[in-house]
Amino acid sequence: MTSYKYGYLSTDIASVMEDPDRYIIPENRRAIEYLWNKNILTTQTNNYENDLSFINIGDLSPENERRFWHYYNTGQASNGYEMGVVYGGKGVQVPIKPGLMDTYEAFKPLIDRLDFQDVQKDGYMTIDDFFLKYTDCWRVVINPNYEPVLPPKASDYSNQLDYCKAYEEYIEKENVSRKIRVFDENKVTKPLREYLKDFDLLDFYDEEEGKIFYNERLFKGHLRYKEMALSKLQAS
Repeated sequence: MTSYKYGYLSTDIASVMEDPDRYIIPENRRAIEYLWNKNILTTQTNNYENDLSFINIGDLSPENERRFWHYYNTGQASNGYEMGVVYGGKGVQVPIKPGLMDTYEAFKPLIDRLDFQDVQKDGYMTIDDFFLKYTDCWRVVINPNYEPVLPPKASDYSNQLDYCKAYEEYIEKENVSRKIRVFDENKVTKPLREYLKDFDLLDFYDEEEGKIFYNERLFKGHLRYKEMALSKLQAS
């Protein structure tokens, strides 16, 4: 995205969630809030330069991933309503010209296919992730998993979905660096909780699971999922 209103190249999800009015066009905000309330994060949405309205989503739980692609493969979407590969990402699209109307009611039947889930990897850090992103407690090593790769050719695939998945795998491998940072415990000089406090993240730390959430909303969403899962277990 460029410099026009709501055009941002890349913004972390925590910033977007804290100030949706700045980053998301008004017509899509209710639909995106509906996804966030299911602990499903978003990666991209349309602005006024696009022809149709779309929302791309982040990580899904295994069950929601199955539901998503099952719906896509059954070909139930029609007349411009789509749940599949949208604008280079996994998402939903509705045949509404951006700027004409609130899109919540149009997106809702597609989003309803997905259940409330736990916050996935795109909403939290592991302890090692935290030390790598926020501190100097790391060192650089040669990446043992680096392999040069070539992009897949669309002509080699008869199914668009197979090609899209192959291209996603290519991008993932291509983004693997030759050298990587790894956590270096020898550089740690104080308890983890003190490091977390330094960056105002201590209140979003699930010590039991070793997960550090990016903001209060994500942490509370995670706790709500845990409470619901425990209630179901106790009732069974």
